[in-house]
Amino acid sequence: MKTKYFSQGFTLIEMAMVIFILGLMMTSFLEPLATRVEEEQRNKTQIQLDDIEEVLFGYVLRNNHLPCPDCSDALTEDCVTVNTNDPTDINDGEEDILADTCATETGNFPWATLGVKRTDQWDNNFTYHVDKTFADRTIATNDGTGCETGSSTLGVSFSLCSDGDIEIFSSDDAIDSGDPADVATGIPAIVISHGKNWASAASDDEVQNTDGDNEFVDKDYSQAAGAEYDDMLIWISPHILKTMSVKAGMLP
Repeated sequence: MKTKYFSQGFTLIEMAMVIFILGLMMTSFLEPLATRVEEEQRNKTQIQLDDIEEVLFGYVLRNNHLPCPDCSDALTEDCVTVNTNDPTDINDGEEDILADTCATETGNFPWATLGVKRTDQWDNNFTYHVDKTFADRTIATNDGTGCETGSSTLGVSFSLCSDGDIEIFSSDDAIDSGDPADVATGIPAIVISHGKNWASAASDDEVQNTDGDNEFVDKDYSQAAGAEYDDMLIWISPHILKTMSVKAGMLP
């Protein structure tokens, strides 16, 4: 007597359940992996920002002023003239100067001038904003406060009296309140990585770091809906800058 064998395949319901379970397993694996990847990218970008801060101080010691931004937009401030003179000067990593002053206060960090990597870990340029009075090629003059300037500054573009015009707040709401900056004030220069979501600038807090004015937001990382924030900032303390300049004999 012959034995009969019957083959039995998966039903559609069973296959759907298997696919569903596999999907859950993949999601539980990929989400932590994506988090770890972003954390590593942020750590490496922070190292880049720390290096940029150190490079900026070194640049001041050698040149007696901060660098100007590289024009990132041919329609911003005097970048129009830069573009007219030579369009290749836009987005070339070299600081842009016209008549001894910066062509723009906001642009790319001048990576070629400073000799650092062009982009952060998401392949985006760093944004750089500087108070022009700390980056021009003219000697600081007495501002009426009685602070020693002029010949005593040995060609330095700023003095002990100089204050930067950059203000840093804890949120967009803090800016809208009209109250004084609650994170830092009087800052001469700031450098920003706009993080993983640079293209979208997903929240009002992040928009403050892309609108080209002198008000910025620095707060903790957040992925809360409507309050996303993954920007990373470093700024030059005016007090450290002036103390360093005094020790180097640049300021009296």
